[in-house]
Amino acid sequence: MASCARFSPSDLPYGTKPRMYFLDSSYFRDHGAKRSLPSPAEVVACSLINQRPSNPPPVKFEELKLIVKFGPKISTSETLCLWAIRKFLYGQVPVPEVCGWDSDGRHVFIYMQLIHGVTLFERYDSLSSDDKRAICQDLRRIMSQIRAIRQIPSNHVIGSITHGPLQDRILDSHPETGPFPSVGDFHDHWSWLWRRIALEPEKVTDPWRKSLPDDGPIVFTHSDLHRKNIMITSTNPVRVLSIVDWEQAGWYPDYWKYCKATYSVGDWEDWRCGGWIDSFLTPHPQPKEACDFICNAIGGF
Repeated sequence: MASCARFSPSDLPYGTKPRMYFLDSSYFRDHGAKRSLPSPAEVVACSLINQRPSNPPPVKFEELKLIVKFGPKISTSETLCLWAIRKFLYGQVPVPEVCGWDSDGRHVFIYMQLIHGVTLFERYDSLSSDDKRAICQDLRRIMSQIRAIRQIPSNHVIGSITHGPLQDRILDSHPETGPFPSVGDFHDHWSWLWRRIALEPEKVTDPWRKSLPDDGPIVFTHSDLHRKNIMITSTNPVRVLSIVDWEQAGWYPDYWKYCKATYSVGDWEDWRCGGWIDSFLTPHPQPKEACDFICNAIGGF
């Protein structure tokens, strides 16, 4: 595992600024600090926002080797996650290099390195067992390195990378998404979410609460490790190129990454029932049962 990298929100770029460019990124470093990024207006003009206004697809600028992610649900939190991973883990974890962010008053625009490859989801059916084993070995190493990212001991929370509200999509449509001062406080809220719809929720006993360990560690988590977010080579040898889409990432209980990775794939699918997920993420069967129940009860996804 990589040496421990501790940081606090004060070590991050100021995420509330409407615009920030990372002039030390390769985009500017290789072409001069005067090189400009496509403006928000240029990005919108090249996008399909009129077809998908609530979730427009990212816009690629092939000639600039850039991809721009934007929309009403995009925040600078994802930019800060990518920046922190490259900064504090010294490039050991393959993620897109971030060039900066901008805003037009309605949307945040994240400018990132364009990764040339295919998603694991796209290529999965053509992969051999040896290919999948190689991918899982890469993922196990990557997960171990990500685990080296820690909060400073005096300031542990369950929350976003900036110690703000959690960004997980399962939670973002519900009230009070944190931050939470402890794992136990998060679990109490997690339990309350499904009980609050009852006429007298305080009288409803939660049989799943005891399955959620309050003494577990808080770790930095991607929170959406779906095969669509794992970029791999399009040719052999098959290797992981990058982990993308960090918009839901933050500080979560240790079991969360396993529960989310398994919740978004059917039990009958080879990626799940073939034991591949369990080969690079530590299984947490009891928290998984509890999380599956609560996610279904509150209408997750």
